[in-house]
Amino acid sequence: MKKGFVFLVVLVFLLISCASAVKVSVEEGQYPRIIAEKAYTEFGNKNYKNAIAYYQYIIDNFDRDAYSKDVAWAYYEIGFCYYYQNKYKEALEYFNIVINNFTVLSPRILAQKVMQDIYEKKPKLKPVEIIEEEVEIIEENLDS
Repeated sequence: MKKGFVFLVVLVFLLISCASAVKVSVEEGQYPRIIAEKAYTEFGNKNYKNAIAYYQYIIDNFDRDAYSKDVAWAYYEIGFCYYYQNKYKEALEYFNIVINNFTVLSPRILAQKVMQDIYEKKPKLKPVEIIEEEVEIIEENLDS
């Protein structure tokens, strides 16, 4: 009886974990924009876990150099999915990747804007370096 229960619990966990796995056909798998459209649809339906899985597929399966724009947007969008779920620490991790590892301007600018919003909502998440820079600016303005 106990073995049957343990098996059932393991089976349920496996089914749940597989539920978020995305299905991408061979044809679709060649085009990151098609996968991004699927992710966008999932996001619009508030299926954030599936949207993240599609964006993660882009990150995992496309060369970062050859598809830098698509991969940068995938990182940004994962961060945005976490932001929408109020998972600010996770969101900041992905936004930092966009800002620090990519030169694609649009997702970098948007990541910075959303990060600023997060810092306004949750000042405790603001890195010490940013706080120190703000203090220096305030002190310089007081001296002038």
